[in-house]
Amino acid sequence: MRLYIAAFLYFVIGSSLLAQVVYTEPEFPSQFDDVTIYFDATQGNAGLAGFAEDVYAHTGVITSSSTSLGDWNYVQGEWGTTNAPLMNRVSPDLYSLEINIQDFYNLPVGEQVEYLAFVFRNQDGSQSGRSSDGSDIYSQVYDSDQGLIANLISPALGGSIIFDDESLNILLSVIKVVDISVSNNGMLVHSETSDVLDITITDLVLGENEFSILLDDGAEQLTVTTTVFVLERTNTLTNPPAELEDGVNYFSDDTFIFQLTAPHKDHAFFLCPANDYQIDLDYRMNLASDDVTFWIELPKTSFENGQNTYQYLVDGSIKLADPYSEVILDPNNDQWVPAEVMNTLPDYPIDLTTGMVTVFDTTDEEYPWTSFLTKPAKTDLVIYEILMRDFLNDHSYASLLDTLDYLQTLGVNAIELMPVNEFEGNQSWGYNPSFHMALDKYYGTRDQFKAVIDAAHSRGIAVILDVVYNHVFSQSPLAQMFWDPQNFRPTSDNPWLNVEAKHPFNVGYDVNHENFETKKWVKRVTQYWIEEFKIDGFRFDLSKGFTQFNSGSNSDLMSQYDASRIAILKEYADYIWSIDPDNYVILEHFGGNTEERELSDHGFMLWGNGQHQFAEAAMGYSSSLDWLSYQQRGWSDPHVVGYSESHDEERMLYKLLQYGNDGPGHDTQQPEVAYDRAEATNAVFFSIPGPKMMWQFQELGYDYSINYCINGGISPNCRLDPKPVRWDYAEVEGRRQLYAVISALTHLKKSYPTFATTDFHFLDQSYYKRIKLNHSDMNAVTMANFRVESDAVDPSFQSTGTWYEYFTGDSLNVTNVNENISLAPGEYRIYTDQHITPPESFYVGTSDLGVINVELYPNPIGSSERLSLIHSELSDIREVSAVDQMGRSSAMTYDYDGYELSLDTADINSNGIYYIRIVTSDKIYVARVVKI
Repeated sequence: MRLYIAAFLYFVIGSSLLAQVVYTEPEFPSQFDDVTIYFDATQGNAGLAGFAEDVYAHTGVITSSSTSLGDWNYVQGEWGTTNAPLMNRVSPDLYSLEINIQDFYNLPVGEQVEYLAFVFRNQDGSQSGRSSDGSDIYSQVYDSDQGLIANLISPALGGSIIFDDESLNILLSVIKVVDISVSNNGMLVHSETSDVLDITITDLVLGENEFSILLDDGAEQLTVTTTVFVLERTNTLTNPPAELEDGVNYFSDDTFIFQLTAPHKDHAFFLCPANDYQIDLDYRMNLASDDVTFWIELPKTSFENGQNTYQYLVDGSIKLADPYSEVILDPNNDQWVPAEVMNTLPDYPIDLTTGMVTVFDTTDEEYPWTSFLTKPAKTDLVIYEILMRDFLNDHSYASLLDTLDYLQTLGVNAIELMPVNEFEGNQSWGYNPSFHMALDKYYGTRDQFKAVIDAAHSRGIAVILDVVYNHVFSQSPLAQMFWDPQNFRPTSDNPWLNVEAKHPFNVGYDVNHENFETKKWVKRVTQYWIEEFKIDGFRFDLSKGFTQFNSGSNSDLMSQYDASRIAILKEYADYIWSIDPDNYVILEHFGGNTEERELSDHGFMLWGNGQHQFAEAAMGYSSSLDWLSYQQRGWSDPHVVGYSESHDEERMLYKLLQYGNDGPGHDTQQPEVAYDRAEATNAVFFSIPGPKMMWQFQELGYDYSINYCINGGISPNCRLDPKPVRWDYAEVEGRRQLYAVISALTHLKKSYPTFATTDFHFLDQSYYKRIKLNHSDMNAVTMANFRVESDAVDPSFQSTGTWYEYFTGDSLNVTNVNENISLAPGEYRIYTDQHITPPESFYVGTSDLGVINVELYPNPIGSSERLSLIHSELSDIREVSAVDQMGRSSAMTYDYDGYELSLDTADINSNGIYYIRIVTSDKIYVARVVKI
């Protein structure tokens, strides 16, 4: 026998070939042939069905040198651009591409092509045509001298499922006329002579039907096999043990029970290494009497030796990872996660299956927690919002752990992490969620994350998660289990998702929060984060979208009072508080004030956006800042989480340096002036009672636009792009001073009840801002002049006598509480009637080191020049490095003879601005150089 086609290989490829997503002319091409490739956009995931614009082929080949089906070679074109093969539109949903395989892929002599690999896409890649499970599309390439070749179109080679009242169609094409013999479980059921087999079989047995199709041309034979599983239409209902949860259950010492909620589905199979991810009747899941719950009990021995992975196969064609996965394997993106960040994953079963795969722990062990946090009062919160990707060069929890001292010294008592659950891809803000209970691997392991939380708690710092329950993206099992591939959206019977969004701000696929299954899901996921990770609070992204009221594209209508939405949010919060009564529940709501006031009264905190107003003040323009005051809103409790910067808003320093006003001798676009005015805005900001939030690096005057592009340009299209990580800003005096001022302000806020008083008055004039805080322990007055010229202002002290300026310690003898005080442009002061001392200023990361600016020569430098510094006191050099404008640091080679330090500029790879850092045992020397 010349060739035997193994079923498991075709099961891995799935239905991409067999459902004819892609087919070719000729049908059995070799790599030296001229070939026309056809793409049927209605097949597979139908992601481009009905698409009217240009369609491009993202394509490569799987060759004899590929390590797996995911190892593409000789890829043509660049993703997300028009630099890719343009498909020819044959008809509305049919496209073609004419190529010579050898020439088109520019293949070297001797390398054998096994498959053509495709993903079809629109120009920017936001829509794509793939296999039905979202994987790549493959089309087989044959040896020119292979001889007998066949293509089984139906049923699927890897195994298929039908019911006992259905018949089976077998469709197979052969390269030439041959004798065909078809056997089922060893019994001959059909024979003919042809180059096409197209028969219908009705005489099938319950259970496994193994078909063997023997092709014989007289000179050689070829056998094609496939298995068809015949199930009874009526399920035998079997209830699971009580009180199980969806996902993996550690049921006994010897077994696991896996449970899946799948309403309206007929059957489900459990796929795992023990059955090579193939359909096996021994792994058919039981259906409970509720007609919704599928479950299976399996021995723990099936998952030993690192075989702790699985998927579900629902209704024979929907292959899923567990919706309640805690870790998933992603065949497309895991390879780009650095090993130093995540190195604990098992290998993806690349030759057995496709799509997302669940990883689970075979033992249910508790993390050895060492700390307990008494959560800060809501009004005392100083929250620091972090996007891991743009905060740390290696975006790892290990590095975040090392940064907690920095945050503690700044006065932060809560960190709010932008979504860290599994999202699509690696480079993301995280608002494109796929698995809400799985920690995204791009930032590190679960134990590393727990170590951060434990260490934060030991420092009195709470950890708040930004969570996304308004929507999911298409990789989510909640979408894939009930999916309309023709329209690329959820089906109408999806128990979690709406077919179409109910409001104008939706992205992804809108969650229906009135459904029972959705409520069960949100409660289960939030409970998991609290109990497994000791999470202290949640920020609900786009909470105003938790409604079934259809506001269409009308944002004003969406913001109107919605009793149903309020009830849903209260139900979620009450459930969270039943687990942890002190848990923070923060809403990104931006609804009408009546609704927000009611939510505040229930215990929610709500985001309060002051970015535009505070930036206007900093830039020297008229502004109103008092909407961050809960009393100005008419609320009973200080539940406005005020911020002047967030991940979603333009950076204040960028606006200052680009658009700031100027006056006599006071140009707000000059960096040193801008830093001072940022201090003034923070003085007012932190003096308003209530919780406050900062955006990462705000304390160092981060001045890259939110729309900054990696190439240095500015464009709204770059909003989500990675931004420079600029820890070197801590070496700039004005930025260091801003950090010190904010640290002193957070110290005031957290240490003195005056700054949490309910008895305060905010004078919010166009340019002059004054906050009077009254308390039996101590009174305070904060004042700031946001003009670009001096101003005489009324301090309106609460009493005569001696007052003390907080930052300078200067005393002021007040005999007339309304006697004007002259404030320079951008000047701010905080007076108290008790003498208090701010915390000591410090230097970021090297608080005991002095920083000295020096000059290196020559400057600018060319590609082969060496930099030189004449200095005889560089004792004990510990590090010499170059930091580029993206914050990336690289070590430099140097020589020092006790008089001259010589640096090799070959260590600087590209042209641009660099900051050279020379760290000794007691000082840091910094020089700015330009390479041309």
